[in-house]
Amino acid sequence: MGLGNQRRSSAQTDGATPAPASSAANWNLATKTLGGKQFWTDYLHRHGYRIQQHVMTGHHRLLSPTNVRLAWGNFEACHHKLQQVAAEQDIPPVTGRVLIVLHGLARTRAAMNPVNQYLSDNSDLQIINVSYASTRSNIGNHGAALASIIQHLPEVREINFLGHSMGSIVVRYYLGTDDSAEDSRFHRMVMLAPPNHGSRLATRLQNNLIFKTFWGASGQELSRHWPGFSAKLATPEFEFGIVAGAQAEDAAINNPLIDGHNDLVVTVAETRLVGARDFYQQPLVHSFIMNNPEVHQATLNFLEHGWFRSADSRQPITLDNDDE
Repeated sequence: MGLGNQRRSSAQTDGATPAPASSAANWNLATKTLGGKQFWTDYLHRHGYRIQQHVMTGHHRLLSPTNVRLAWGNFEACHHKLQQVAAEQDIPPVTGRVLIVLHGLARTRAAMNPVNQYLSDNSDLQIINVSYASTRSNIGNHGAALASIIQHLPEVREINFLGHSMGSIVVRYYLGTDDSAEDSRFHRMVMLAPPNHGSRLATRLQNNLIFKTFWGASGQELSRHWPGFSAKLATPEFEFGIVAGAQAEDAAINNPLIDGHNDLVVTVAETRLVGARDFYQQPLVHSFIMNNPEVHQATLNFLEHGWFRSADSRQPITLDNDDE
């Protein structure tokens, strides 16, 4: 569809183009930052260094692994500075196997730290924990940022994905663009509580002022605009598995706005997607599903082997058994 190509800045290339004088001259005080929460989106990762763009002003900055701002201006200026730092400190390009992790709507990358730590400790996967302005921009722009991150990983041999909630939809959007075409490095993906068929909760709240304010354009795409928006999403052509949460019907806390088994935010039926190699359901709530030790182990199992519990217990989703 070429949507990612249309949105991505032509400045975001991997060459060693010198930064324009006007940008390179921007004086910078190496200041500690909060790392970007709801207003910054990552466009490049390299061993903890990140180039981000501010969703309101459009300017970029380069952060160190400890969130110190090393440069600011346009993407070219920040990339130029990163190349200088890499040369001075002998920082190699990213190679080997990577796992690109995307948090959910209205969350931050810190929400994924527990599962990231477990996967880092128990595998050779290099974790790329992405920050993006989930509530302040639309999913198309989030997908374009993901395209830029992947574009700047030319020496990586294997790319895997882990998405919580809307993070999985961002990946599916990216996979529906020309940016992702013919990338043989894509290996496996785990979706945690993904709204693969939109969100009934978001649809019921779509006219609520608080919902529209805090969930932003992305929330509207999961609700009001879902019928047209969903046509832009691709089903991964590589192996993917889905983990769903489901409160018991007699649970102490239930969401009266949702019918059917659900995790207080999305229903089990909304998570299911035909083509999944395995499906795993646990009695967990949406916001904390990525903190559960059993989910950590299941995620690792799938990324390494293509199943959550065992090869014999796989529950693939096909047209014949899909019960959405």
